[in-house]
Amino acid sequence: MKTKLLLIITLAFGFCVNAQVTITGNGTGGWNQPGNLALTSSDGGINWTATNFEIVGDGQMKFSEGGTWETTGGYPGVEGAPFGFPNGTILVNGGNNIHGDLGFWNVTYNITSKIYSFTPGINPNPVIKISGGGLAADVQMNTANGIAYSKNSLWFPGGTASFNQTSPTLDSWGGSFPDGPVVTGGTISVPVGAYNVLFVKNTAAANEFVFTPIVVSMIGNFEGSAWSTDLELTTSDNIHYTMSDWAPVINPGWADTELHLKFRDNHDWATQYGCNGGNGANALALSGTAQNGVEGGGGDIFIPWPVGSIYNVDLNRSTGQWVFTSVLGTKSFASSKFKVFPNPTNNNWNFTTKNNNQITSIQIVDVLGKVVVMKNINSSEGNIDASNLNSGVYFAKITTENNLETIKLVKN
Repeated sequence: MKTKLLLIITLAFGFCVNAQVTITGNGTGGWNQPGNLALTSSDGGINWTATNFEIVGDGQMKFSEGGTWETTGGYPGVEGAPFGFPNGTILVNGGNNIHGDLGFWNVTYNITSKIYSFTPGINPNPVIKISGGGLAADVQMNTANGIAYSKNSLWFPGGTASFNQTSPTLDSWGGSFPDGPVVTGGTISVPVGAYNVLFVKNTAAANEFVFTPIVVSMIGNFEGSAWSTDLELTTSDNIHYTMSDWAPVINPGWADTELHLKFRDNHDWATQYGCNGGNGANALALSGTAQNGVEGGGGDIFIPWPVGSIYNVDLNRSTGQWVFTSVLGTKSFASSKFKVFPNPTNNNWNFTTKNNNQITSIQIVDVLGKVVVMKNINSSEGNIDASNLNSGVYFAKITTENNLETIKLVKN
């Protein structure tokens, strides 16, 4: 029994001492486990270090001792400047995000005392910036190897831009939007919009660049997301990101009584958009101006959610203004004009009108706004086969010659 107990203690102690230490967070490329920045140890796993690494994004990060959230920690105490930077003591399985200054740094971490310290490093790579295009100032691009340089979620008011190397030598490049070919000393005519930008400094062949549209999405406590999956918006101009006829439902089984969400770029918390203030500071308003990704992107946006709500969504990526327009509030409805039965159903929904208007079409829409059934009717009654649909809440958009009505449906 003593031998078994000793083995358990030894294994536990060995795991603690030799566990890989990483840093996770937007400051090192994303909230991943294990973290994107791996530290190394030369003394048997007590002191861990990394040199000349770049803090990027919003600079927020935590230390992780074993690649799990339970072994991850930040600085203790009240959150506020200087946000645990450049030194402090970790509270494992707790603590606030460390807010590091952007740039190159060295770091040391003692796994026994939990004490950490960041000291200025030296940029080992050529410095490449993108300038012009309406940007208020030159933007230094991120790189891990001096070859591939990137910068996501850049808003360009529009104009002539170029890539410029400022260290160790001076050079510049341009070309045709969005992806060249590269012209030394050239410029790029960048249209208004939000883009992710990549530049490849290729010493063996020609340099390359590409501007790609960002992806804007909603994430929240609604079904289909559950704060883990993004619901993507669409755009035709890289300015307005929209969704039509969104019929949200609070994630089943959750105790939430209000619908709340945020917008974000590229499925990443590095650039997020919430209301100015704490969670729900918009006081259930259907429009507002978002606080963007810096320092957490504000609080959750709280949206009125009477059952059956349907919204058109618009986020202006230039101004940060978001608008939820109630579809039910902008069109003429008279629910007594239609009858649907059985509802809930196991197999079919039958629709009839109570006047002489013909039903021209019926769309069945799921809670994420996706049309799952579309049927032309051209009659005063119609039938929709629901046998292949998953159980849950749906909405029927019934179109007649002069009217549009939305009715909530349930599939058992």
